[in-house]
Amino acid sequence: MARALATLSVCGGVFLVLLLYAPQLHAPFLVPKFAALEVCAALGWIAFAMRHASGDRVRWDRTIVVGWFLVFGTTAIAWLATRATPEGAPYAVASLSRWGSLLGLTCAASVVSETPGDGQRVLETIAVTSGIVAVIGLMQHAWILPFEIPVISVPGSTFGNRNAAAEVMALALPLSLAAAVGGDRGTRRVMLAACVLELLYLAITRTRGAWIAAAIGLIAMFSMMRTLKPRRLVAAFVVTVACLGVAVALPARRNPRDVGDAKRYSTIGGMLQDSFDAGSSATKARLGLWRRTLAMVREHPLFGVGPGNWPVQFPRYAEPGATHDTVMSAIVAPRQAHQDFLERTAETGIAGGLALGVLAIGAAISVRRRLRFEDDEKRITTAAPASALIAFGVLGLSSFPLEEPATLMLAGVGLGMITGSAKTTPVAQRPFAGAGVVVGLLLLCATLVRAERSVRASRWLSVAERAFLRDANGAIESESFFAIERAIDAEPTDFRAHLRGAQILLRMGRAPEAVRFAQKALRIEPHVPNAWATLAAAELARGNTKDALTHATHALTLLRDYPYALKVRSTAAERAGDPERAKTDREALRVLAAGAESDPTARDARALLAAE
Repeated sequence: MARALATLSVCGGVFLVLLLYAPQLHAPFLVPKFAALEVCAALGWIAFAMRHASGDRVRWDRTIVVGWFLVFGTTAIAWLATRATPEGAPYAVASLSRWGSLLGLTCAASVVSETPGDGQRVLETIAVTSGIVAVIGLMQHAWILPFEIPVISVPGSTFGNRNAAAEVMALALPLSLAAAVGGDRGTRRVMLAACVLELLYLAITRTRGAWIAAAIGLIAMFSMMRTLKPRRLVAAFVVTVACLGVAVALPARRNPRDVGDAKRYSTIGGMLQDSFDAGSSATKARLGLWRRTLAMVREHPLFGVGPGNWPVQFPRYAEPGATHDTVMSAIVAPRQAHQDFLERTAETGIAGGLALGVLAIGAAISVRRRLRFEDDEKRITTAAPASALIAFGVLGLSSFPLEEPATLMLAGVGLGMITGSAKTTPVAQRPFAGAGVVVGLLLLCATLVRAERSVRASRWLSVAERAFLRDANGAIESESFFAIERAIDAEPTDFRAHLRGAQILLRMGRAPEAVRFAQKALRIEPHVPNAWATLAAAELARGNTKDALTHATHALTLLRDYPYALKVRSTAAERAGDPERAKTDREALRVLAAGAESDPTARDARALLAAE
């Protein structure tokens, strides 16, 4: 029973997290995928607890166990330390749920890996599902997909973003190759076809970080396999790599819908040049994020800023040079540091970063132990997940795989497959052997409630956003605000819902209520310049000029090149009888408006000046 539930939770989780999306939601990819991830992880924990309750204990390496205790311990301590601060930790539960999901899937995969047949089934599920993702992405790339998927960047497949999808391919490739090696003749052909599709899709995404991670992962896998290098497998791999060179070198067919996507249409030489160009926007942004995250660590070395608090605290560190370094603007605020270890250290202190290192060391020790005692035919079941974890670590150097549901899912599967012993240890029944099952059932209930609330809140926020962006009239504004209220009922700590509610109320002429909504948003994330500017505009609308000046000034302290805050402060200064300040702010607005046509800040400034 426990083994069947573990297999179901892992295989079902892989299928849902990789393929699920809901276009009617405000966050059509992250919200449903995280909901499925957390529910499947809770089921995985129940399966693991049931196995222990039956008297068969799955042995884990002691260093991994210590690493997990340290990870959760340092996270909890950072949370308790942060609760005493004015900001608190509004996203601590979400942060803990991600670690809990990783642990739950590790538990389930460690149970599954005990039986070769179940382990092979999991690997085949990963290969087939990743192959479906790749086929959808390839069809998007060729503009022959028969149905519409909302995308941020083409070909985003079922992730909406090609970078996220490419990172999934980097982790799935070693596991898919393991499925090919472990299957019979007919299965091997299907699995190899899936591997080829994954490689081709990875190539056309033009995601350099994922390319590097995939290459390092595959090299590590073949080095660990030693003598297990089937000639046909190696030959197929070499031919496929040659085909990849052609796929990468050919830019995509141009389409008016994504004509501004420079990387999609650049030559391979241009892409390589950008990779080593310190002045490119991507490089500047990452270096700027890392430099500011290090400042966060220096200021909070012991307990960090709190779990999940990196995006809450980042605006305090954005200036000077936020616009120049492209780390923050009036329409873009970063939510991750693009370096998982740095972000973990900033949120939970140096001890939290070291705890993550202990977990990684434990995984390496477990891999080494398994490779030492397994024969060549079985090494693949350790080499493949270990290689996926290596690729995961490489991705974490310049991205945030710990914050993405699909990469988190595959990392949990890989960690479980190298964590579980090949044999279980019978133990005597204990009085509280079933306590873990009870805890798991409570976690399952909590995750189901959390999933339902997050999906419902995202659905109502989507309705509100669509109504807000239509032509303004009273009926549409009322519809939008009604949806905002429903979203807040479902998720009271939704910062975006409170901020959008304030903006809707301001447009409806209900300034006092707009002030209250903006203040609620700032209680959740107190350093967001957009929220301070909205509060300033609401105070100005209800005639409170002094507070409008104060709040607009604070918004400009957080983000100097902020057209809307300059506009509000200029108007407030005129009403307060300070023409010099009003003139200075208006001149600064004109300077911003003189920027490049493609610059969103310049476009906002020009729109504000044109509306006068």
